[in-house]
This record gives sequence, structure tokens and C-alpha cells, in this order.
Amino acid sequence: MEEIAVRSWNNPIIKESYDWMLKVGRELKEELVLVGGWATYLQAQKLGSMSLPSLDIDFVALKENFRTIEKHLLANNFVPVGFRYIKYYHETLDGGLKEICFEESKRIPPYELRELFLDILWDEKISPMSFTHPYVKVIFEKELYDEIEGVSVALPEVILSMKFLIEKNKYRGQKQLKDLVDIYVLAVSPEELDFEVFKLLYSKEKFDLNWVVQYFKENEEFLASVARGWG
Repeated sequence: MEEIAVRSWNNPIIKESYDWMLKVGRELKEELVLVGGWATYLQAQKLGSMSLPSLDIDFVALKENFRTIEKHLLANNFVPVGFRYIKYYHETLDGGLKEICFEESKRIPPYELRELFLDILWDEKISPMSFTHPYVKVIFEKELYDEIEGVSVALPEVILSMKFLIEKNKYRGQKQLKDLVDIYVLAVSPEELDFEVFKLLYSKEKFDLNWVVQYFKENEEFLASVARGWG
């Protein structure tokens, strides 16, 4: 699967993504909670399990901290574009990456341009193009996160519940397969999940597990092959 293949440490943007996830997450530990693929990766490491690395960086945050967060990201040369923050890179002949500014990115051939995306989900909209999530406020109120590698990382129950809501987004294909792998990794982890956390999140926004069961059945062979690859 192409989407899974590019999520390899051989992909230079993966290393950049990991390093910036740690840097931003550590420096804004009080304002940001890591979710998504890198959250799965760090939680899996904590549990002694394997997981795929992530391409994008995903955080959740409170609207009240917007100015502090944006000031920090701008100081680190993240460019706000729509609802995302982006870093631009020129891929060199040896396969390395050279960070460039937005203006330089316009002069780079598309096949040599690489982008790193950092996305934030808010408890309330900070602009017409921003995205909110119904679980953000309770994540901060109830401190539903662990500290891993100096970063505030959403609990496995939070990561799973957020992915259970994917069906409402109505997308399919390779990205959804990656989400299934993440669900698989956390669902079969050796640590028992806390169903009180699931109940709390479900009370804020109901999720449906039917699509998860359906896609697990349809992609059973694929998930098994990923697990064998880790073994």
C-alpha cells in the first residue's frame, strides 16, 4: 500500500516531522496535546508495541491560547496557510531536505518541493477556516493525556475515540487504512483500556463502531500483513 510505504523512516520528511513534533510539543507542553498518528506512535512505544510513524503533526488546543501558540509557530518559521501551519523544504540531489521560506517555495519545481503540515484542532473556532473538535475542552479539563518524551500525549482512549468519529468525515482509501492500523495498534495493546474515559467522551459526541468492524473485516489480510512486518 503506497500510503503505508511512505510512512517509513527512509522518508526524510518523517524525520523532520518527528523532530518538530517533539520540539513544538515540549516547548508548548501546557498549551498543546498531541493527537493523531504521532500520539499513537508515542503511546505504542510506551506500551512496548510497534506503530507506523506519521507524516503530519496533529495537536489539540484551547482558543484562549491561540496567540501564544501562533507566536511560537511563526517564530519557528511555520507558515499559516488556511487552517494549517506549513514548513517548506527543497529536496536536494542526495535525498536530503533543505528548509526554505514560502517565497522560495514558489520557485521550486513541484517534484523537488516537500511540505510538512502541522494541524491544530480547537475547542472553539479561531477563524472561519479553523477546525474544532468536540473532545478538546474535556481533554484539557480532565487532563486526559500522559507526558511522554516531554510532550503531552492524548490517552489511548482519546486517540481511539477521535478515530472512531472518522466516519462522519466520509473519506475513504489509504488514509483510512492508516487510521485502522492506529486503531489496531492501540486496541490490541497489553494495557487495559479505561472504559470510563470512553463513556465520558461518548457523552460529548457519540461515535459509531460499526464502520470500524466493517473495515476491519474488509482489510483483515492487510492488517495481518502489517503486523507480520513488525514481527
